Amino acid sequence: MSHVRNAPDPPTTDPVWTPILTGLRATALDCLQTSFALLADHANGSGSHLALGARYGFRTRERDGLVTVEATSDDRAAEAVDLLGLRVEGRWMQLDGPQVRRLCAPGQPLYVTADAYDLPWCPYHGHERMRHSFLVTDVADDEVTVVDGYHNDTAWGTARPGVWRLPTADFDTALAGGAHTLAVAAHPAPAIDVPAMLAGNAERARRARPPIADYLARIGAALDTVAGLHRFVLDVWLLGRARDLHEHWLSVARPAAAAALAGQGARWQQLSARSYVALRRAQAGRPATPELADALGALVAEHLDALESMAAPPARDAAPAGGDGVRAAVLGALGDTLHLDGSALRTTDVLRDLPGFDSFRLFDVIDQVERRLGVEVPATALSASDLRDVGSLCAMFGTAAGGVR
Repeated sequence: MSHVRNAPDPPTTDPVWTPILTGLRATALDCLQTSFALLADHANGSGSHLALGARYGFRTRERDGLVTVEATSDDRAAEAVDLLGLRVEGRWMQLDGPQVRRLCAPGQPLYVTADAYDLPWCPYHGHERMRHSFLVTDVADDEVTVVDGYHNDTAWGTARPGVWRLPTADFDTALAGGAHTLAVAAHPAPAIDVPAMLAGNAERARRARPPIADYLARIGAALDTVAGLHRFVLDVWLLGRARDLHEHWLSVARPAAAAALAGQGARWQQLSARSYVALRRAQAGRPATPELADALGALVAEHLDALESMAAPPARDAAPAGGDGVRAAVLGALGDTLHLDGSALRTTDVLRDLPGFDSFRLFDVIDQVERRLGVEVPATALSASDLRDVGSLCAMFGTAAGGVR
């Protein structure tokens, strides 16, 4: 039986969520991470989601008789709790559309996963089954607002971050197969001890080498099957995105260390393209390409080498003067020190207008930003004009960072 699928309506704009979507590093996130990332940036400011890339780890599991690195929803939820300050306060399995709608309260988005095959705004709609996450942010009498941060190019079209307002009947049809739903509360993001994280990543990279070798042998042995190649394509995509996310986090947390990963991203993209071509050839009955496993092994080894090289503390790291890295460090330090979320920090640029701010807290903020950026601001640079608002602080730290070599 053929199924005719109408083209999805185009996304709309939203005063709250569209700016957050614009700041999302969506090309470095998988379809389960994106919605946690949106919740983090909504609560704690743009760029907060990059902390998902802080910790290196390698874990495999069996799926459909094949080994894979694909994470589960529970894995992604645990990462969000540990690294983003999110808390899962309610969990419901296999809800239908009306049940999800009844759970949605004003100002309290729900994290939902459902089958992408049934979601009308996804290019996978009517084509491929997989768990896919999105947020339900508002429910009216006749429509439901969903926010989806997924970014990918597929065989059936492009997926791009957006906001969709679905007629209630369409939403209920999309979730007829059952949706897993989380009520997630946001707290201030935990401060990350960057040197300790880098040292831990180096140790985890060393310990990962034997299991990675086993994984490569097993996945390589399955490359003579279409199912094995399909799994390989997905794993390359996932590993490449995880590496990209780690580089994005490093570019803010430890810019000099990020240089160790420079140039790797393009080679991961090339392998992703090669593996996809190999899959399509295999689907057409063409010969297998077992050398792909060796190519993946070389890229993984390069990444591990870079992680291990970061364990030694660098002399100094500099973020670009006035750049996003400096502003993210300043806003992060203000949020941590004053226990404020991103919405509070967006209400004013004047430091003295922030709840709880005083000269004692200012010292803590300066100390924390210096540690995050790996710079030291000379005492002569601490003028009153540099300490009155967020923009002045960013300019002061940008100058200090730009002067480090």
